[in-house]
Amino acid sequence: MASLIIAAAGLCAVLVINSSAKQSYSSQQQYLVPNVTHTISSNSSKLTLTKQDYAALRMKGFNQLIAVAQTRQHLYKNNLIISQRRIDFTGIDTFSLIALPTFSNPTPLAEQAGAAKQPNANSNTKTSETNQLIRQLSVGQPSAILHPQLLEQLTSAKNDTNSESTASSYLGADGALTMSQFTTMSGKPLPKLITFESAALGNDIIMDIAALYRLYPNAELSMLLFVGELSQSQEETLKQLLPDHLQLISTDKGQQDSELTSSFHLNLMAMALLMFVVCLFIVVNAVNLLLNSRLTWLKICRQLGISRQQLFFVQLTEIVLLTFVASLSGVLLGIELAKLASPTVQATLENLYSVEVGFGKVSFLGLLFQVFGICLLGSICATFIPLNKLNHQLAQAKDVPLSSVQQRFWKLAIWLCFAIFAVLAYVLLNYAQALWLLLIATALVILSGCCLLLANYPSMLKIIQRFIPDRFPLLQVSSKQSLALSGKTKIACCAFFIAATSNIGMNLMVDSFRGATVGWLEQRLAADYYVYNNGEPNISELAKNTGVNVYSRLENYISFQGKKIQQFSYPTDEFNQQAMVFYEKGRDENLWAEFSQGKGVLVNQQFAFGFEYRIDDYIDLPHPSTGTLSSYKILGIVYDFGSPYAQVLMPFDMFELSNSKCCIYALQGSESSINLLRENMLKAGFEPETQLLKTEALLALSMQAFDNTFIITDGLNVVTLLVAALSLACAIIVLMNDIRPQNMLVRSMGVSALKTQALALYQYLLLCFVALLLATPFGILLSWVLIFNINYQAFSWTYPLVINPMKILQIYATSLLVVTAVIVIPIVRAGRRPLIEDIRWVN
Repeated sequence: MASLIIAAAGLCAVLVINSSAKQSYSSQQQYLVPNVTHTISSNSSKLTLTKQDYAALRMKGFNQLIAVAQTRQHLYKNNLIISQRRIDFTGIDTFSLIALPTFSNPTPLAEQAGAAKQPNANSNTKTSETNQLIRQLSVGQPSAILHPQLLEQLTSAKNDTNSESTASSYLGADGALTMSQFTTMSGKPLPKLITFESAALGNDIIMDIAALYRLYPNAELSMLLFVGELSQSQEETLKQLLPDHLQLISTDKGQQDSELTSSFHLNLMAMALLMFVVCLFIVVNAVNLLLNSRLTWLKICRQLGISRQQLFFVQLTEIVLLTFVASLSGVLLGIELAKLASPTVQATLENLYSVEVGFGKVSFLGLLFQVFGICLLGSICATFIPLNKLNHQLAQAKDVPLSSVQQRFWKLAIWLCFAIFAVLAYVLLNYAQALWLLLIATALVILSGCCLLLANYPSMLKIIQRFIPDRFPLLQVSSKQSLALSGKTKIACCAFFIAATSNIGMNLMVDSFRGATVGWLEQRLAADYYVYNNGEPNISELAKNTGVNVYSRLENYISFQGKKIQQFSYPTDEFNQQAMVFYEKGRDENLWAEFSQGKGVLVNQQFAFGFEYRIDDYIDLPHPSTGTLSSYKILGIVYDFGSPYAQVLMPFDMFELSNSKCCIYALQGSESSINLLRENMLKAGFEPETQLLKTEALLALSMQAFDNTFIITDGLNVVTLLVAALSLACAIIVLMNDIRPQNMLVRSMGVSALKTQALALYQYLLLCFVALLLATPFGILLSWVLIFNINYQAFSWTYPLVINPMKILQIYATSLLVVTAVIVIPIVRAGRRPLIEDIRWVN
């Protein structure tokens, strides 16, 4: 029951997270503005969208363009930050929006009533609600719109800073928050906050553009929304009128975002399904043990004339009812888990893929039926083996052990399954390209490990038994007892093996990724300080006469084979040459000479793997400053961990500051020189505390973001291991009666209850230790598959696999500690039973 609840909760949480994200991508509304078909934004790294551009286009007759301004800021209360991360404040030109025909001529009530009977009534009603909310932004008291869950997060954070206040005290008579609830950093109060549940809303607060500029005068126009259909002739005319630094984009970004992040969602679902499979192993074990405990009662029922079909029907009915209760409990728990994990997932997707993720809305009944269906199918499959075994047991008057021929047959069958799984996994890993096929291959690798465990459990236990000296007879007896128990706890041990394999594989993968990232960052972040700035003034100008050497990174975004890629500058001096980290480079010793002369380029793994290029291949790229298409030789492939974009590095001299954007500056100089630059930055209106970062601080922030990215994966690993330990605990509870005669005999020879408990604990820990030994090579193999197959196909980059023995020993210790903490309870309870009770039970 507990394992089914955990499985349903984990599966439900992942389904909710993925559904909410995909609803955000597929939302046809842009910042609650319906019927947006195109957007206009800046394609220049230097020139941005301005109010003059907006006014000029509207004067040309394109009145369907609506301006959107944005800024990302924290929220404050009493000069304290209460937002977990920066809020996206968005301002919409609602005056122009409500002047459009769809707003100035609202649908009459009679037509709304007739439309309610149509299939798309829900979408029409939603659009009407949205239009009404947008009208409120500029009519009457200033207001702003946000998602209820975001308001709940902000309110709870506010309550933490002021324990004497409650959320109800902030609400006005209309259910909105009063103006004094939250403020900006400068102390300006926010407008009245109105909650609206929409998948398009995430970490956003939307208001009228005039209200946004009153709060944040430095906010910039981010895009222009085109509301309504745009004919082909209008589109051509608009493209001709656009300045060179602006571009017209069709609003199919939702599909692009969904494709971009599909690998993340698939990996998250794979982790949830892995935990689900482990839980199903536990269900198999639990049902098997449950039927064994009921075997005597079931045989009595058969003697009373009850058919086997009736007994099976009753058992299946019980399992269906338990599955439904577990699914309902798991869905309720999973929704809460999704709420807790949503800020982390939103931040991860937005930081890794630069996509906006809303909260979304999931149907409870639909989610319940989906989870219940999956759990029911898994439970029925999980009960097939125990019921088949029960069918043979009910046909026999007493339990008959397997003959030597049957034992050889089953051992041969296990080895045959191992060979089949291993061959299929090898073929898929070497020839499959689809990500879902590689995930199936990963599952086959783990299943082949289970077969190897079942085939070699007895022999490995016998080998360990031989190394125990004769002067420890109790340990020898316990080892033999472990050999007997291995035949009755195979399924529970397989569940623990899967959990241990996934734990070792995931930890080695993350540890290798962390080590590679740290080494890469330490070498790439070779300067003393870094400045992040988007716009004027130029940091290089501020650094003049300060003694600080400034290295600017100029960047463009270009199209290559129909995809958007990054075109970055890279200095060619000796200092920066030593800072570059190569995955692969040509054997030509004149690499940097050819690079500085503009004859060749450096590309990241994402470019090389995504477009299938190799060293010394030639590619056609536009010149960074002139735009002339030229052919360049690929001189080297560099690491660029975590980036979703293909990237081309070209010499700094090929770029022009007037045509390229510069957001990052590397600074090299003494502390006194940096202090002079800091003073110049303050005079120019910069915030050195947040924009001027020391290399050590930047490295620490990067590692913090890295650790936050893998919080969910680590949590699923721990839960999977804990569930496997619970499976062993269930096996111990049921099998205690089988080993009571042996324990009684040992205790009657004068062995204390404490030693008996310790020997029982040793028996099960020995089974776990053998499972860990066999899980280690398969865990290493799993991490290799994840890095060089799954990660390669999902993200188009890899990193070296580092096998850290201390990390494996740490996983050993953690696994055995978790198992000990779980199974010690039933063992201690059994050990406290008086000896006379065991004697009476045997008699």
